Amino acid sequence: LVKEYSDSVGDEDITTEDHLEIAREMDEWLGKMKGQMSYMSDIISTVKDQAAQFNTGSSFYFTVDEMLKRTKILMQHSLIKANCHLEVEVKTGIGQMIFGDINSLVQIMDNIIANAIQAYEGKGGRIHFSVERIEEDILISVTDFAGGIKPEVQKVLFNEMITTKGKHGTGLGLYMSHSTINGVFRGNMWFESTPQVGTTFYIRIPWDNRE
Repeated sequence: LVKEYSDSVGDEDITTEDHLEIAREMDEWLGKMKGQMSYMSDIISTVKDQAAQFNTGSSFYFTVDEMLKRTKILMQHSLIKANCHLEVEVKTGIGQMIFGDINSLVQIMDNIIANAIQAYEGKGGRIHFSVERIEEDILISVTDFAGGIKPEVQKVLFNEMITTKGKHGTGLGLYMSHSTINGVFRGNMWFESTPQVGTTFYIRIPWDNRE
């Protein structure tokens, strides 16, 4: 459009209406670019913050809402690309506080959601993400409806180097997630899977795990 406009300067056949039309198209594309740049800025800020906080291993209070926003920002592209829809159900207040390393928890959420996306094998589907408070704990669940995990894989799923993704997986994602929930958050992580139906991963952590 810039080249088109530049070439039109001095051309007697180009009318005022033509100039205005080019300007309208430029403005339209600038609007689209601003939206995409804002999205990219959100991703960069989130990733930079995650990297910095992960390196320091800091723990602090954060809200359920903040955790959900970071998770959705980082997973949005993968969800759209795979034609998957993330349903979020919050059964506690979005202002519910959690103490811990938000970046580690978001990484774990991203890993579980990525596995749910992969379970659909490119066919697309819905993923249900639920957060609720049970007494002094926060219970998080992620459910897919992609047909379940094979029984032989279920037995060793949290073992190091076990993967169902072939050359595309290292097998460390769930192993490290499970270890982090147990060791860092002093919580539990488990799953339930029904053949021909789907799989739910559960994470239960104390909302305040300080000693």
